[in-house]
Amino acid sequence: MLIVLDSVLTPEEFIAVRQAVDHAQYVAGTVSAGSGSRTRKHNLQISEQDSCLAGLQKTIIGALARHQVFQFLAVPKHIMPPMFNRYDVGMHYQDHVDFSLVGSPGNKIRTDLSMTLFLSGTDEYDGGELVVESVDGEQNIKLNKNQAIIYPSGQLHRANPVTRGTRLAAITTIQSFIRDENKRELLADVMKLARAVQDRVPQSDEARLANKIHANLLRLWAE
Repeated sequence: MLIVLDSVLTPEEFIAVRQAVDHAQYVAGTVSAGSGSRTRKHNLQISEQDSCLAGLQKTIIGALARHQVFQFLAVPKHIMPPMFNRYDVGMHYQDHVDFSLVGSPGNKIRTDLSMTLFLSGTDEYDGGELVVESVDGEQNIKLNKNQAIIYPSGQLHRANPVTRGTRLAAITTIQSFIRDENKRELLADVMKLARAVQDRVPQSDEARLANKIHANLLRLWAE
């Protein structure tokens, strides 16, 4: 299941993040690639030595913490500090899957979901599509600024070469309380049903039953 998030940051947050990202210190993206991916990864990322990085990470994680769609559909247990990448003309990242386990030694988390938050508008660059392989075939994704896409970390994906302009994005990985993708999708469907019933017949027995089913499935499946 692919999840699209709208308006991840407030307008004020987005302006501040974009200004910081535009003027940040970048290094080769290969510093965060595994040994098997280094020859396939050709981009830049904000240096860990840049003083702006911690503040940027805090802003993104705070925005996700209050984003209701993200919370209901991803059911996040842990969110890794985001990285911020930059693709100039000719840069790309060939097919790969994200690390299964991330974090410091002794404090690893499993990656269930990956997220790309677009910080450049679709009019600012050509190419650069995020391509995610799914059971329905390849999905070409190019969202507008301040929108995000969430997809399973184990699916092959790539960033196509940028042919004009610059593509800026924040990326992170997430461990969900619900490990199984099918169960997460079922929970999402039940939540949508519960909200629809609540909107049509507030305070009804049916609305309470739908909420009860969602709560108890979450309780049953959460790890």
